[in-house]
Amino acid sequence: MVHKRQETRLVRFSLHELRRQGEYGHIVFPRTHFTSSHPHKKAGMAVMKTNRIKTVGILGTGTIGSSWAAFFASKGLVVQMYDADRSIHEGAVQKSKDNLEALAEYGLLDKSMLDQTVANITSVRDFGQMVEGADYIQESVYEDYGIKKKIFYELDSLAASHTILASSSSGLLMSEIQSVTKQPERCLVAHPFNPPHLVPLVELVPGRKTDVQVMQDAHSFFEDLGKIPVILNKEAPGHIANRLAVALWREAVEIVIRGIASVEDVDKAIYAGPGIRWALMGPHLTYHLGGGDGGYRYLMDHIGKTISVVWKDLATWTEIPEDSKDILVEGVKKSMGSRTFTDVANWRDKKIVELIKVIYDAPKK
Repeated sequence: MVHKRQETRLVRFSLHELRRQGEYGHIVFPRTHFTSSHPHKKAGMAVMKTNRIKTVGILGTGTIGSSWAAFFASKGLVVQMYDADRSIHEGAVQKSKDNLEALAEYGLLDKSMLDQTVANITSVRDFGQMVEGADYIQESVYEDYGIKKKIFYELDSLAASHTILASSSSGLLMSEIQSVTKQPERCLVAHPFNPPHLVPLVELVPGRKTDVQVMQDAHSFFEDLGKIPVILNKEAPGHIANRLAVALWREAVEIVIRGIASVEDVDKAIYAGPGIRWALMGPHLTYHLGGGDGGYRYLMDHIGKTISVVWKDLATWTEIPEDSKDILVEGVKKSMGSRTFTDVANWRDKKIVELIKVIYDAPKK
């Protein structure tokens, strides 16, 4: 147990400062092969058998944290949720339960198991209780190095030596975060994609001192839970998916502010075209097929030459143009019409479930 003096200090460093990030994600997906060239391996590091992960601590209970909680609980794990802001926390516990009810409604969770699954989630009232007994801790707080370093310092001080410490960070570097810990080898980024109780992707990113065994354990852990984990061999701001997403977003904004097309038609050009293929395969395999019998090399040697004209015309700015914001917001409002934010979000989640069931052949309960 953590002494009361410790508990007070932990709360005071201020999870009150934290804003929340994220969204939700999950299902049953095919296994992926893991290889890693990450070199760090610390002698004497306790090996964590992933089937021994029974209890998960959730630190930060915003949209991402509450979604993670639902995901882990749906897999039969005990979940201990904590946030210093009680008003946010209580609402998040309910949101986690709502997410589980949605999974049951979508046919992704046996309805007869719903009450038992909801009971897997526990709301705890102090930082120490969240840490106590946890085999794996998922931090999902505001994207700020100062805040995350304070948190990881305390987690490292209190958690059992075998406990894996993971951050949901969408772009911060674990090398910087783990620099304040005494056991940096057990720290990594486990970044979900919107929404973690529905979308299978989780990006696993090591810091310079992360143990390769911890990366392997985390990969096996998530794969066994039905996620599709991907490994970054080295850190990069934005990881993989967000680097690709923001590159596309910048050009989507550029097309609108140059008057080439409307917000609505830019979105249509993605979801009714390449977005359909992207749900099945990424850009490399897509362009390999685009090369016909000659494959990827043929495409790069021939069609790739004409693409250079397009690349030269793409946007290169690194800050969203201030005068574009009103245009973009009004364009989205027009595109939504009479639909509310909740209408669109609920429609999206239902369609994601339908797609996942088709693409990954997830069994209906």
